[in-house]
This record gives sequence, C-alpha cells and structure tokens, in this order.
Amino acid sequence: MKNVTKSLRKSLLACLLLIPVEGAFAVETGQVVTQTELAQAAGLQEAASQYRLEYRSQDGVKGKGVRTDSAAVYLPEGPVPEGGWPVIVWTHGTVGIAHDCAPSLNPRTARDSQYLNTWLSLGYAIVAPDYPGLGSAGLHHYLDARAEAWSTLDSVRAAMTAFPLKNELILVGQSQGAHAAFSAAGYQPDYAPELNIIGTVLTGTPYFNAQNQVSSLFINNGEEKPATGDPKIPYAFYLYHSAKDRDPTLKATDYFQTAALDLLEEAKNLCITPLTERVMQEKLTMSNSLKPGIEAPLDAAISSLAYPTLNLKHPVFIGIGGNDINVPTAMQKQFAHDVRAAGTQVSEHFYPGLDHSGTVNPSLRDSVPFVLGLKADK
Repeated sequence: MKNVTKSLRKSLLACLLLIPVEGAFAVETGQVVTQTELAQAAGLQEAASQYRLEYRSQDGVKGKGVRTDSAAVYLPEGPVPEGGWPVIVWTHGTVGIAHDCAPSLNPRTARDSQYLNTWLSLGYAIVAPDYPGLGSAGLHHYLDARAEAWSTLDSVRAAMTAFPLKNELILVGQSQGAHAAFSAAGYQPDYAPELNIIGTVLTGTPYFNAQNQVSSLFINNGEEKPATGDPKIPYAFYLYHSAKDRDPTLKATDYFQTAALDLLEEAKNLCITPLTERVMQEKLTMSNSLKPGIEAPLDAAISSLAYPTLNLKHPVFIGIGGNDINVPTAMQKQFAHDVRAAGTQVSEHFYPGLDHSGTVNPSLRDSVPFVLGLKADK
C-alpha cells in the first residue's frame, strides 16, 4: 500500500509539473505554456496585435519526450471573419543554432517584414514557429526534418487554442523554412491529422536523399572564386554541430582545416548574418575550410534531413531562383521534378537572375494568386 501511494504521488506531481513519466498521464502537445505580447521591435507593421507563445511539443530530435518551444503569432487588422482568420504558417530560413537567434526574439529582416506584411494585409493571420533550440532549451539541430515538423505543427495547435483562427492552413517557407514547411506537410497526416493544410508554398528548397547526398551541397559544387568567401560555409558549421551533439566523439580537426576552426567554434553562438560576414571577411571557401572527411558526418545525417514523403495530398508552389548559390538551382529543379513524379500537384515557377534571398518577395506575384485560388476551391 505504501508503494502504491508513493507511485500515485509521483504520477500526480508529474502531471502538475507537465513532465511525462512512466505511468503518468501524457502531456498534450500543443498546450500553451505562456502567452505574452511580442516586443515592439519584433513586430510587424500590418499586425493589429502580436504575441509570443511558448507551447509544449514532442521532441523530434529524440523521437520521444515533451519539450517547450516558442513561436510568434500575428493577427491582421479588421473584424474577425466568420470561422476565424485563415492562417499562413511561416517557417523561417536559416538564422543560426543558438537560443538568442530565435526570430520571435529579434526584429524581422526587411525582406521578411515586407513578405509577411503582404499576407497580413490580405487578411491572413501568421503563426511563425522558432524551431526547437531557438528561443528554447537545447541546441537547435539544423535541418532536422522531424524536429522542425513536429514543432511547427504543435505551434499551430497551440495558436488555435489561444486565438480565433480558422483550420485552413497554408504552410509557407523559404530556405531552411521551405525544408521545414515541406517536412511538416509530410508528417502532418500521422502527427496532426486534425489540422487542415490546403497548400504549401516554398522558395529556395534544400533537397537531400540517397542519390542527392548532403555533402553534394559542399563538395564538387562548381568553381570557387578564391578571393571571396562561400556563403554555404555556415551551413556546414551548423550541420557539424548538430552531428556532434548526437555523437560527442566527433573531432573538428578531422573535418575542418585550421583556417576554419576558430570560427567553427564561434558558430555555436553566432547567428547567420554575423557568421556569414565573418566567413566572407576571412575568405573561407570549401577548399581552404573543409577536409575530405567532412562527407562522412554530413552524409550520415541524411536520415534526419530527408523528407518523410514527396507525395502530398494538397497542391505545392515551388519557386526557384535562377542565380541561387546558397541552395543550388539544380538541386531545387530536381526537387520539383521528383515531387511532381511522386504524384503531388506542383505549381513550379522559375525566376531568372534572382538569387536565394532575392526570389522571396518577387515570387509573391505568383504565390498570392496560387493561395487565393486554393481558398476559392474550398
């Protein structure tokens, strides 16, 4: 009897603290932990109100356990429409892997502000997850498909309990965010079947599979200009730190040359803009930064970076910049081809002369009609 009483106390305490233990009730993912007004500097001009949420989510890196992640929510001007605001789920591009790089803790870039204000002005609410480790505990595992997806889907669940949102969702992402959006779309039927995703919009999409290895982004990827740095070097740093977090026995000196070692260490705390600036200043390229052994930990990560499926049950918009260096144009074209071949309805748009970042806002001329068309079909 004494042991039973102790067990009951343990289970009840776990429930009160929202900590899952064996024998206790499971914590519901998508629970709001905190809701605060978003700092003005992190706000958007077209938002009538804006908030930062902390919410409970399944740990996608470990595949089990519950953690607390964060997201921003922006509500548009005007009266709430019948049934609630339709929702743009904005999955952001690369910002870094440190806690303080979280978008909800920082001002949006001019590019992203322009882009998101456009959707707000069209009457869409925006749910913008940070991803695990950004604004929350632990290292952010860069481009981990399941971690991005589960946290994104739980951010929507949380926002829908806190605000008048319609279960009519468009996943929209750029670069790492395109990876997160397509991953979330793929995991949604099993992880969050109650969510109604009617379309996905992507630009600058990374794509890795058994034929298109992770190392292909860094190795044998065209000629380098020796007088300049390579903007993909930060991606290699971030991916390495994710790999080392999984396998602490990895040694940086096995994979990186001396010129890159100091900045590799700093990359754990440097957000993408200052890190890229340092890479360019120090003229770090693939040839003077990486060792041939780098292919091993990068390609070993394929299982965590690969999409769960290429076959989605809703239409997908894919925007590709003709001068994209960060995520090579050829990689994106292969992605569009394979997604279409898998049976997904694809609306593909090519933007000659535009680079990775420059494709984002010009693509609105095509993605807005795409999204409005989806809404009209419902």
